[in-house]
Amino acid sequence: MRKLTLALWIGLASMAAQPLRAAPVEALKALSAKGAVISARVVDLETGKTLAKMNPAQALIPASVTKLYTAAAALHEWGADWRFTTSVRYSGKIVDGMLHGELVLHGSGDPGLTNAQLWTLAQRVREAGIKRVDGPVVIDISKFGRVPCATASRCQAMNASRAAYNAPLSSAGFDYSNACVWVRPAEVAGIPATVAIEPFDLPMFGLRGRIMTLPADAKARVSVVRITSEGRNWFYIQGGVPANAPARCYYRSVSKPAMFTGQAFIAFLRQAGVKIKHYTARIDKRPPAHTRPLVRVRGISLAEELRGMLIYSNNYMADVLALDLARTTHPAPLTLAQAGTWLTRYARRINASSPWPGARQGKPVLLSGSGLTPGNRVSANDLIALLATEYQDYGDFPAFLGALTVPDQTPVPMLRGGPKSWQTQVYAKTGSLNQPISVFALAGYVRLDNGHWGAFAVLVNGTRKRPDIGLFDSVDKVRAFILSTLRSSKGE
Repeated sequence: MRKLTLALWIGLASMAAQPLRAAPVEALKALSAKGAVISARVVDLETGKTLAKMNPAQALIPASVTKLYTAAAALHEWGADWRFTTSVRYSGKIVDGMLHGELVLHGSGDPGLTNAQLWTLAQRVREAGIKRVDGPVVIDISKFGRVPCATASRCQAMNASRAAYNAPLSSAGFDYSNACVWVRPAEVAGIPATVAIEPFDLPMFGLRGRIMTLPADAKARVSVVRITSEGRNWFYIQGGVPANAPARCYYRSVSKPAMFTGQAFIAFLRQAGVKIKHYTARIDKRPPAHTRPLVRVRGISLAEELRGMLIYSNNYMADVLALDLARTTHPAPLTLAQAGTWLTRYARRINASSPWPGARQGKPVLLSGSGLTPGNRVSANDLIALLATEYQDYGDFPAFLGALTVPDQTPVPMLRGGPKSWQTQVYAKTGSLNQPISVFALAGYVRLDNGHWGAFAVLVNGTRKRPDIGLFDSVDKVRAFILSTLRSSKGE
C-alpha cells in the first residue's frame, strides 16, 4: 500500500479537532428520533476535512458492507489480475483412451467457478485422450476441508432453503452452490408449465409438485422450496405463471456443494464423450495420493470477481474468498470463524496505520467476509480508514472503485432514482439485514461538488427496544444526508 500524502495525513490527523460548519445531519437525526442508532462520517479525501459526522466512533452491525474489507484484503493479497486455477489430476494409467484409476477435480477455492468452466474442463479431459474412466471421479475439497455452517441461515439451508443467498461453503463449489429451477409457461392456460433443473437433472435432485399456466397477464405466484430428505435435494414447487410470461430461473442453494460439483462434472464429462463408470463422485477431505496433472482452467480476474461479489452482494463469493485469505496463514480444515479472525486482524492493521486517532481507537470485529453474521461490528471511522487507504493505493483503487455500484446503473432497486448528482456521483456498497434487528448501511466514494473525491460511511441499526427501522425510510434519509453533504462541499 502507498503511504498517505503528507497533506492528507495532516488533514486526517486534525479531523477530530476541526470545527465543522453546520453539518447536514438533519435527515439522520430524523432516523435517530425514531429509535435508530447511527454512525456516519463523510470526508473530503483530498483535504482531509470532515464534511459531516454523527457518532462516527459508534461500532454497529455493517451487514454486507463487510464485503468492502474482503475485497480490499483480496486485492492487497493477490492484485486485480489474479486468477484462481481449477485443475483435474489423475492416478493410475491411461491405456488406449481408458483411464484405469481416479479422475480428481481439485477445488481451488475459486468463488466464481461456473458451469461454463466445468464444461471446459470436461472438454479438455476428452482432448487429453481420455475416453473412458473405470475408476471413481473424486472431488478434492482439501483446500478448506469440510466447512461447518456458522450462520443461522446457512445451518437452516442444510435442511431447507427458499433462497439463494444462504448457500453452504466449499473450496469445490460452483455456480455459487445454487441450482436453477427453470419455469416456462405453456402457450395456453390450464396446462402445467414446463419445469426443469439446470444445469442437469442430477441424481441428487428431485422435483415434486407442479406449476400451472394461468391466463395471460395474470399475476404470477410461484413457490420453490428446496428440502433435503432421503439423501436428496427435493424441490417442492407450486403456484402458477401467466401464459405470456417469459421463462424464469428460480435459484435455490443446495445442501451439498461438493456433491453438486461432482455430479455436474460427471454429467459434463459424459456430454463431452467421456464414459464414466461410477455416476456418484467421491468427496475427499485430503489430497488423493500419487496423482499427476492432466488439465486445468483459469477463472476470471479477481477484479471481475469482486465486481460480481460487491454489486450483487454475493454472500457465497465473499465467504469463500475470506476462507481463501485465511488459507494463506491457516492449514485446513478451516472454519468461517478463522476467516473472520483473519479479516479482523487485517481491519485492525488498517486502523493502526491510519493517520487520525479516531480510527486508531476503533476495534472492528468481523466474524465473516460476507456480513451474514450479525456479530460483525465496525464504525464509520473504521470504514473511512479503509476507504482512505484504498484511495491512496494507486494500484488497487481502480479495481476497488470499479467494483462498486453507481445508482444510475445499479441492479440494486433501493438505490435507483433521485437527482442526477445522486445517480452519477456516488459509488457505493449497500448492506441490509432484518434479523435480529434491522440494519441498513451504505459506504463508498463520492465525487464532491467541489471536484474532489470524498469517502462516506453510514450505518443505521435498530435496537432491542426498537428493532425495526423501515428500510426504505433509512434509504431515503441516508440519500438526503449524502446529497446535502455534496452541496456543503462547494467552496471548500
